[in-house]
Amino acid sequence: MKQYKKTYEDIFSADHPKNSARLNLDQISIEGLGTGEYVDLFTNFLNKFYLNLFDNCVRLSWLRRQFIYYGHKTKMPMNKNSRIHNGAFVKMLRRNIGKDIQIITRAKFFSRLESYFDELFPGFEEGNPFENPDFYKFPFKYISTEYLIVVYQMKDRLEMLRYAEESKMSYAIFLDYVVNHVCCLNEELGREKYQIRNNTERNFSFYVMDTDKILTFKKKKHAS
Repeated sequence: MKQYKKTYEDIFSADHPKNSARLNLDQISIEGLGTGEYVDLFTNFLNKFYLNLFDNCVRLSWLRRQFIYYGHKTKMPMNKNSRIHNGAFVKMLRRNIGKDIQIITRAKFFSRLESYFDELFPGFEEGNPFENPDFYKFPFKYISTEYLIVVYQMKDRLEMLRYAEESKMSYAIFLDYVVNHVCCLNEELGREKYQIRNNTERNFSFYVMDTDKILTFKKKKHAS
């Protein structure tokens, strides 16, 4: 993967002069805790939270894939299955298990995170994360789960994540790195291969969209 020279200004890891007057982090205080204590507590909490989130999403994805209906095993993504197949799975959960997982599986973060599993864990479905959890462990020590969502559509996503891990980038610095990479790559190609998407969806955060995939999807939909 090509590493581009820093060309574009920082947006997330540094304040713009116009914003510095209205956004002053020195004015932050925490109810009942010192700021340092609060930061440490929040950091430890999120580290564990994101690790558990990843592990649980891996297990949930694996469990879904083991479901067979009339001899047909569940395919990924779920829209590759028939409505009847997916309906049988949902009814089985509600009636036999007494639970529903659609508050998780219909959330955008889940499908985007799930897109990594076969790449990170070859033979994902053949193993068992309940019996061999070490094989399915989150593969990074410094960066966390939310980094994966930012670049999930990018061709060099794993290389970018590994670079962020090696460089020990904070999330804000990682976002600036991604912005610079995307803008430089688009400039080199002479077209908008990737688009930065930020606050365009009320229920989702910053990510990079591959415009080629969107065009391919539209063509397939039009052809059908």
